[in-house]
Amino acid sequence: MVRPPLPLPALTGSGRRSRWRRRVLRRVLSAALVAVSLALVVRELRPPPAPTVGVVVAATPIPAGAVLTAAHLRTARVPVQGVQPGALTRVEEAAGRRVGSGLDAGETVTTRRLVPRGPADGLRPGRVALHVVASDPASVDLLAPGTWTRVYPVSGGAVISGAAEVLTVDPPVDEGGLLSAAPPVGRGVVLALDVHEADAVVAGHGSLDGPVVVTLVASAR
Repeated sequence: MVRPPLPLPALTGSGRRSRWRRRVLRRVLSAALVAVSLALVVRELRPPPAPTVGVVVAATPIPAGAVLTAAHLRTARVPVQGVQPGALTRVEEAAGRRVGSGLDAGETVTTRRLVPRGPADGLRPGRVALHVVASDPASVDLLAPGTWTRVYPVSGGAVISGAAEVLTVDPPVDEGGLLSAAPPVGRGVVLALDVHEADAVVAGHGSLDGPVVVTLVASAR
């Protein structure tokens, strides 16, 4: 049962009991004020929490060579200072990639644990990667991975592909280097084409004894 509060005369009276009650009340209030002051001091002196960042970790044990899916992965918050070099921060960056070595549950997924991408990785269904050589080597200097190009047959005529994505670009040919047993084939690029465009490029080339040569024109998609 909760005791009713003391009537005001019990605290303000001049009797011995009233004085004792006032003394006890002052001590209780003083102790409460000291406790509140200590709590405020501790809160001010406590260091702020360390900043964290979200990284991708293995949700389950993952064997070497497995192709990652969203079910394999989750994100976890870790201190910024403890982030491993090359740690991925979005599940989408890892999904579809192959791991080169096994991962334990909770282990951070880094770029070094993934098998490097090939030119054909990530292609949409119905598209292929095809290496072609430019009829004009200088046109290759206008292109870079991720840019777009128009593809024409060497003999001229209608465009074969109006928006072919460049996946990789051949390095410059070192014409002043040592003689090679194989003749130079010129510079080219690896393009992402749909199946019909790739068939048209190869068919327009005629013979398959040499490289597939086309005319490339840089294009804005």
